[in-house]
Amino acid sequence: MMKSNLHSHSRYDDGSEELESYIKAAIEKGFSVYGFSGHAPVNFDTNWHMKADYLDDYLNTIDELKEKYEGTIEIYTGLEADFYPGCMDWRSKAGIDYTIGAVHFLKNEQTGSVMDLDGTKEEFITTLREGFNNDIHSLFRAYFEKLRNMLLEMPPNIIAHLDIIKKNNSGNFFFEETNPVYQDEIMKTLELIRKTDTIVEINTGGMSRGYVTEPYPSRWIWKICHDMGIHITVTSDSHHPDNIDYFFDEACAQLKEIGYKEQRILYNNVWQDVRL
Repeated sequence: MMKSNLHSHSRYDDGSEELESYIKAAIEKGFSVYGFSGHAPVNFDTNWHMKADYLDDYLNTIDELKEKYEGTIEIYTGLEADFYPGCMDWRSKAGIDYTIGAVHFLKNEQTGSVMDLDGTKEEFITTLREGFNNDIHSLFRAYFEKLRNMLLEMPPNIIAHLDIIKKNNSGNFFFEETNPVYQDEIMKTLELIRKTDTIVEINTGGMSRGYVTEPYPSRWIWKICHDMGIHITVTSDSHHPDNIDYFFDEACAQLKEIGYKEQRILYNNVWQDVRL
């Protein structure tokens, strides 16, 4: 297996430690490829997106690391870009090698308020109550429709944590994944992922931070992705250097069990498939 990780945060957004700390850890663990994907700046205040004033320093620091570690490890510059009304299209930003597209929140277009999907359980309860009158089916449709709009309007290279709305769903507190409306929304989204040739990440970050007990998306979705010919990439969504390969061996073994033999990564500056 060629070790890689294209989803990583740092002190520039909601992670910790300097960028170089991740590269040193990656070299120590035998990585061939490492990509940074800080949360791209947004046009309202949050405590977890990169501040716009930090962006140039983020890009310049990664460029310096690329030069410093050339020949030892390939380093790529990415952004995890949220899709919402009025968002910036970061794909054409100079210095960006790739984007990871995400929907972490929904904006109430009448009030302008931000409704969290990736926050605490209490915040999700508030979103469900105030944004959707406690109708989980309406929330399903709104979230996955937003993902599909992103795929049509600003298709990223990688789609982030496809089923992030399960983050606070331990014990099926909000819904069961066998819910037919939920599964229908998943299928419609996967069809568009296939048509746009977008990569689905197998994201272990929710596990390393103790939110979930399996990666995003759930394993039953992996099988559908495989049968549909959708490309995958294994990522740690790391927020600390200690977690850059969390659950990688197990995830790769499970992917092989359902038939995947390769993952798609950036290597030699080209998107290509490498063996798991």
